[in-house]
Amino acid sequence: MRLNKKQGDADFIPVDLMKNWQSVVAVNSDPTVDIAVIPAMPPHETYEFKVIPDDMTTEESFKELHIGEGSDVFFTGLFVSYYGEHRNNPIVRFGRVAMLPEDRIPWRTDPTKLPENVRLYLLETQTYGGNSGSPVFFFLGSDRDPGSLVLGPPLIKLAGIMMGYFNEPSPIGFAQTPTATIPYSRQNIGIAAVTPSYLLHEILFSPDLVKARADYVEPTK
Repeated sequence: MRLNKKQGDADFIPVDLMKNWQSVVAVNSDPTVDIAVIPAMPPHETYEFKVIPDDMTTEESFKELHIGEGSDVFFTGLFVSYYGEHRNNPIVRFGRVAMLPEDRIPWRTDPTKLPENVRLYLLETQTYGGNSGSPVFFFLGSDRDPGSLVLGPPLIKLAGIMMGYFNEPSPIGFAQTPTATIPYSRQNIGIAAVTPSYLLHEILFSPDLVKARADYVEPTK
């Protein structure tokens, strides 16, 4: 992974996926959840990074936090056209919650396979290649409770991980013969898909990872 250094520039840091010939990559018990957790802790005195509190949004907290369609969101990701020659320069994008479905939504990751029914949030925002895997946050301002104002600073909660965007066929050329193949492009319709943060929480607080954190011994310097 590429991390900014506190003294300037950036470094590429290798991340071990195996320990004692065993994989350390953790995933959700639901195979449709496209998230993997890898243990890593670069030296904080050398590199710039932040941690996210473990009190992520859950399905039960939505009513309490007044999260629903229209709630503000933002996410940071890679801007492929300019990612930063010497340092990471993430792009920040904004949008709103478009749908919080109770049912699973068909999602196709592999174009050669049938869609899978996946647990997702839908956002009204534009996302492109490079944004997949970005952390998405709810931005809950003073007006998050309809009909009243909430005192205090805005509340920011991890909403989930950016999955990608929905598209629709858009013809870009037409042949004059009925036997010709019509080429199609894929048009971004402005609806993004997000894997809910509670699915990440399930991985982080699985028995194996809870035990791994309890057994961890920080290396001596």
